[in-house]
Amino acid sequence: MIPPNPNPAIFVPGKIIQIRSKDDPLRLSKLAFISVEDHTQHVAGMHQWLCPMATTRQEAGAILHDVGKKVGVHWGLLSAGSRTLRDDFYGKPIGNVTLRPEEFARRYLEFIRKDSHRMRLWPVPDDTGHLADIRVDLSPPFGSHAADAAEEDLRPFRSAALELETDDEARDYVLNLVHLHHSFQPDRIITACARHGERFVADLYHLIVADHMGSRWAEYVVQQLESGLEMPDREDAFGDVRVSVAADPCRLEAEGEMRVGSIMLRRSRLPRERVDPADAPLLVRYYVAGTDWNLVDELERQTARTPPKATAGVRRKRPRRSP
Repeated sequence: MIPPNPNPAIFVPGKIIQIRSKDDPLRLSKLAFISVEDHTQHVAGMHQWLCPMATTRQEAGAILHDVGKKVGVHWGLLSAGSRTLRDDFYGKPIGNVTLRPEEFARRYLEFIRKDSHRMRLWPVPDDTGHLADIRVDLSPPFGSHAADAAEEDLRPFRSAALELETDDEARDYVLNLVHLHHSFQPDRIITACARHGERFVADLYHLIVADHMGSRWAEYVVQQLESGLEMPDREDAFGDVRVSVAADPCRLEAEGEMRVGSIMLRRSRLPRERVDPADAPLLVRYYVAGTDWNLVDELERQTARTPPKATAGVRRKRPRRSP
């Protein structure tokens, strides 16, 4: 299962992964960028693997769940309008408009550094009050992508069994999946069920699981191949499914400026399955930009701009380096 346009001309990241050095855990050394289209493919593939009896509407929800990240990218990061971004997502002609990963990464780093509020730092003290860690929250390059997705963003989608331009009921169903896959407000989910039936809850649940697994295992591959400090565990359980590593990540031949890795995953049986499912590969393409940010220095600069109470009780002392 692939997105409408697996080879976009305009690179917009759907996932940005922070990579820290094992030798210096308080230094953010690199950022890895995964495109919206590649992340979409990860989620759609996971959805197909985790929900083999999915309907065409469910499949469309997985493919389109993050279209808002592409269409709603912040205007300051690129001059292309939402119509052009939408056309690129669906593989329609957009003239000579292009944006390579290297250029987007450069603009994004400028975007982050231009406004101090776009990089928020959270000091984490140990039991003695000394600084043990600094968590980093970077503003995404897009707005509220799930809530802001509109019907116009879904209309161009068509597959062998579904065309959202002409199927109003299916379009409304898929749009609700998109809107709610990051929302856990019971009143909104109840309203959607009243409109679409009880099956909607199960479909939304499967999309949330697939989105989690697609993101989680892509990060696992990136952290492993880039020797990052924050490596996820080799096994993950979410809801009624457990996924683990069947074969460790391996680096494949680069595709231009994109690094490529692959992993083989294994999952537990689903409630109604009688035999063990086949293992599934996950291919991860990503662009790496160097940052080399000393987080202690960044925290000092942030503290100087905020009231003392914001970081009270934390004595700044570098933790021991990892052996």
